[in-house]
Amino acid sequence: MFTGKGGVGKTSCAVGCALAAAAEGRRPLVVEMGHRASLEGIFGSEGPASVDIGYTPREVGHGVHAMNLEFEASLVEYLEQNIKIKRVVRAITRNNALMRFFHAAPSVPEVTALNKLASLVEAREGGRPRWDPVIVDLDATGHALMLLNLPRVMDGLIGDGPMRGLIDGFSGLLSDPKRTVLNLVTLPRELPAQETLELFGTLDRDHKVPLGRLVVTQCPTPVFEDADADARAELAKAAEGGDFPAAQRAVIVAERAQARYARAQAQIAALREGVSLPTVAFEHRPQLELEGLQALGRAIIFEEAGHA
Repeated sequence: MFTGKGGVGKTSCAVGCALAAAAEGRRPLVVEMGHRASLEGIFGSEGPASVDIGYTPREVGHGVHAMNLEFEASLVEYLEQNIKIKRVVRAITRNNALMRFFHAAPSVPEVTALNKLASLVEAREGGRPRWDPVIVDLDATGHALMLLNLPRVMDGLIGDGPMRGLIDGFSGLLSDPKRTVLNLVTLPRELPAQETLELFGTLDRDHKVPLGRLVVTQCPTPVFEDADADARAELAKAAEGGDFPAAQRAVIVAERAQARYARAQAQIAALREGVSLPTVAFEHRPQLELEGLQALGRAIIFEEAGHA
């Protein structure tokens, strides 16, 4: 699973890991939570003009399957599993008042989502896991914590019975390091880095979910090692050619880029100190193509900590 503040590159990390797993002959499934449709944009840019990703897993190319875990479809599936009379399920799902209640009721979306994720993990084909691995692109931090909190919140509210078995199963899945790992994704900027530090503290203190990597995306590269020496050399060369103002502008731009690099390095250092996880710092850009995403996935899977 991948979580972090919105826009930090969770989907890119999930897709990258799926591409890296597929390159090793595995059969990965990327599960996107909600209605964001980010996966359609990534795979559609390298394949058909339109890639329609819905609730049913479908192949999107490069050995990767994908699906969107949408609430109403997962609710219907949950009801069909627990209410064997199909006409009753149809009557429930066609009742607008009941559907509004399910949308508003606490924990219902989380129960149905975890129920579906558990079934995907347990699915078998020819005696082997049907999906290997299941890669979950979670919603932004707040919604992700609600999902991870569900077993702990429900534990004191239910007694024995089918729901108890279901919640215990969720708890076992989320706490088993052989089956589940949660990776944190962030940017080398002050606000997302601070939120990641707080998230790690919350997870480390209050949750049993196994943690994997800290992935820092969109890391800038150094422009030059010695700004003053390079600036003087550029200015001297331009002055000889009579283009002194243009060289000045170039040096100013380079110095600003170098300053951004220094600020990013300071944030990465603070993250390394505050988050005790293997760290992958990646020169990722939002428009990264699939080949670059696969390199990011390999860095995450094989724990190539450092500046990848």
